[in-house]
Amino acid sequence: MTQPDLGPLRDGQTVAIVGGGPAGIACALTVQREATRRGLHIDVLVFERKRLGIDHNQCAGVLSPPILAILRREFDITLPAELLRNEIHGYVLHGARDSVLLQGDEHGDATRTVRRNEFDACLAHCATERGIQVIQAQVTDLEFREDGVLIFTWIGTFRADVVVGAFGTGRVMEDTFSHSTAYTPPPTLGTLVTRFHPEGHARPIIPGLLDGHIHVFLPPLPRVEFGTLIPKGNHVTVIVAGRKLRTDDMRAFLALPPVREVMEITPDEDQFYKGRFPVGLAGHYYGDRYVTVGDAAGLVRPFKGKGVTSAVITGGHAALTLFEDGISARAFGAFARRCAEITGDLWYGRLVRTAAWMAGHWFSLEPAIRRAQTDAALQEVLFDCVSGRETYRNIVRRPGNVGLAVKLGLATLPECLRRKG
Repeated sequence: MTQPDLGPLRDGQTVAIVGGGPAGIACALTVQREATRRGLHIDVLVFERKRLGIDHNQCAGVLSPPILAILRREFDITLPAELLRNEIHGYVLHGARDSVLLQGDEHGDATRTVRRNEFDACLAHCATERGIQVIQAQVTDLEFREDGVLIFTWIGTFRADVVVGAFGTGRVMEDTFSHSTAYTPPPTLGTLVTRFHPEGHARPIIPGLLDGHIHVFLPPLPRVEFGTLIPKGNHVTVIVAGRKLRTDDMRAFLALPPVREVMEITPDEDQFYKGRFPVGLAGHYYGDRYVTVGDAAGLVRPFKGKGVTSAVITGGHAALTLFEDGISARAFGAFARRCAEITGDLWYGRLVRTAAWMAGHWFSLEPAIRRAQTDAALQEVLFDCVSGRETYRNIVRRPGNVGLAVKLGLATLPECLRRKG
C-alpha cells in the first residue's frame, strides 16, 4: 500500500492536540483561524486530562512581554483584569551578603503574575466559545497508520490526520509518544514549589507584596541551581530548581540568611509540589503525522524559560506548518526553521547557565553584585539574563560584554582564593 498524501491540510481533515495549556490552545486557535481564512472545514480536537481551573499547575505563572500583546494581536484575547495578579516592577539578584535591584523596559506590556490554572482555564474557555472541542480525557495510547492516527482515551477512541503534542513535561504522555514514535523527551531540571500566605492565611490581593519584585538567588547548595520568590496576589510562590531535589533542599533554601532577610517563610511539606522544566531539545520532536511544541519539544528560552510565551509561539508555528507545508517529517522541517530563534539560542543559554552555576557554587557573586550597584552597563546585562528580555545569543555577542565578563572574573578571583584558603 502506498503512503497517502502527507501534504498540507485538506478540507474535512482532523487535527488532534494533546494538551490544553497555552501551546495546545494557541495551536487550536491558529488552526481554526487559518482554516477559516482558506475556506476549509478542519475539525480540531483538544485533549486535556486536568480539570482546567481546578487542578494546580506547578508553574511560576509569570507573563512577561510580549505574551499579552501576542494574545491580543494573534487571537483577539484580552485577559480579564481579575486574572492578572501583581505587576512586576523588576528583579532583585541576591548574593550571600549583597543584592542589586535590576529594572528595565521589557518592550511593551508590564510583566504580570497569574495563577496558571486560572490562566489556562481562561484560554480554554476562549477556545470553546469559538467552537473548538476541548475534551477532558487522558490520552492512553496512539496508533499511527498509513491513513491517519488513532487516539485512545479514557472515554473512547478518536481518529485524526495529524497529532500535535502539547503535553508539557507529563511523563505519561512522554512515554506514550516515545513508544508510538521516535520521540525522546527533552532533558529537564527538577523543581520544588511551595506557597506562603503572609500572616498564615489566604487574603485578597496584597498591594506591594515583595514590593512587586521577583527575588532571585543563586545559592551555594549542592543540588540547587537557583531559587526565586514570586509575588502572586495574596501569596508568595517559592521555587527552587536543580537536579535530584529533595524537600530538605527547600528547607535549606528557606533557611538561608539572604532569603530570611526578604521574608520569613515557615515550610510546610503538605504544600510542597514537584515539577520539571526543559533545558534542551527533545529528540525527534517531529515526524510523519506528529509534531511536539512548547515544553514537550524542549522549545523554551534556555535558562530563563519564558515558557508561556514560547508555548504560544511554537503552537502557532506548528499550526501554520500544517497548512503551508504539510504533515510529514520533511514538512515539519519548516516548523523547526520557524523556531530557529529559540533553537539557535540553546547553546548560548547553556553557557550562561554554566556561568551562573559556577558563580553560585565555585566562586562568589559579591564582586559582580557590588559592581552592578553602580555600573549601569552591568545592570543591563544582568537584567537581560534574569528577565529574558534579550536572547542569550545577543547578550553574549553584544560588543563589550566579553571584556566585562573577563574583568568580573579577575575581580572575583581574589575573593575566591580567600574562600578556598
